[in-house]
Amino acid sequence: METIPCNTCGHQTFTSLFLKNSPLGETFSIVSCNQCGLVQVNPQPSLEAVKKYYDDSYFTQRTERGYDNYYSSELRKEISRVFQLNLKDLDFFKWEKNRKKQNDSGKTLSSLDIGCAAGYFVSYMKERGYEAKGIEIADGPVQFARESLGLSIFQDNFLEWDLGFKHQFDVITLWATIEHLHKPKETLEKIKKHLLPGGILILSTCRYGLLAKRKGLHWRYLNVPEHLYYYSFKGLKQVLVSLGYHSPNAFTYGSGLTSRKNASLFFRLAKIFCDRFVKWFQMGDMMVFSVVKD
Repeated sequence: METIPCNTCGHQTFTSLFLKNSPLGETFSIVSCNQCGLVQVNPQPSLEAVKKYYDDSYFTQRTERGYDNYYSSELRKEISRVFQLNLKDLDFFKWEKNRKKQNDSGKTLSSLDIGCAAGYFVSYMKERGYEAKGIEIADGPVQFARESLGLSIFQDNFLEWDLGFKHQFDVITLWATIEHLHKPKETLEKIKKHLLPGGILILSTCRYGLLAKRKGLHWRYLNVPEHLYYYSFKGLKQVLVSLGYHSPNAFTYGSGLTSRKNASLFFRLAKIFCDRFVKWFQMGDMMVFSVVKD
């Protein structure tokens, strides 16, 4: 455990918000930066200390932070449904169509999904005709993506991978990944060097806003130590702009009412209303950004 400067602004004084225990009985401090307001786990565990939380049970046993068999076809369909809705809301398919028109060389478009887990988005992009690759550190998902789906996956820490920037991409994605990273700002800086001119960065993450503050310690995304950073909508936008990502496109979604099997009609109707309400008024506790490199 190491007390570190704020990853956004470098400030070193914080206000304590919560203490929360992990599934392994370790206690972590969640604080807010006194300068920029970024909510984060600090002191912070090392990457090696966090890796033990990403064993196979994280992907195969339902918990408040894990999945009910991440490798099942049902969950794959649900994950695919969500990211396709996000792409539609970001006008990605319009960007893609224009990108293909502008591609004078006829070279296949390329994509990289950072923190790709079992590679479902990599597979989706491959099916769309991209030269699609992913990068992931967890053993189980990498093995599944390579052996079961036949995908091209790098098993590495993105910040230590391809330091010569030989790989360049039209599309780079971070689906619910940036909150897991020890150095998110440095990751966004490196991504920019891997993006081709006119290429697009897409990222989604949980949002520390009204719903998170209302739920407090019981907010659904307050999962320690897997989630190390909790950005506000304004805060993440400012980070992107400060790194030279101009005019990001963004929206929020998610009311906190999660889908339930055999849910009552009242719950299903309430979920539809609440999900639409928070999306209309930019109040959701998930957010999605896209930005095109100049």
